[in-house]
Amino acid sequence: MRNSSSGMIELLKVEKTENNFSSIIVIEKKTEKIKLHFGIESSDFRMLQKVLEFRPFENISVGKYRYFFTFSYRKDEKNSELAFADIRVEQNEKNKQFEFVLSRKYLSNLLWFESLTDKKEIEKFTTK
Repeated sequence: MRNSSSGMIELLKVEKTENNFSSIIVIEKKTEKIKLHFGIESSDFRMLQKVLEFRPFENISVGKYRYFFTFSYRKDEKNSELAFADIRVEQNEKNKQFEFVLSRKYLSNLLWFESLTDKKEIEKFTTK
């Protein structure tokens, strides 16, 4: 397991407004961290909520939790729309990877964002 989350995609939060669902992530391009905001399915919203509410270490008052997609995943043989993704969970100096079920569509979006190199393409999804 890597000793650092450097270069991984950080999963910041999910949002719901009326019937619109979205995910906010941070990707690293060269030395710049870029916050992206994009639409997701309601099922992805529920799966990501489970990830972002997972607290395996201390109470949140001890330190903020952070979640990172490690780029490691495997297919769910029973459901072609899902995959098991390794998510690195950090709190202060503690960290560990855990496996979560996420949609293959969501993981494809993460991999696509990571593959972008044209700053103009990336900026279409930036958020402040």
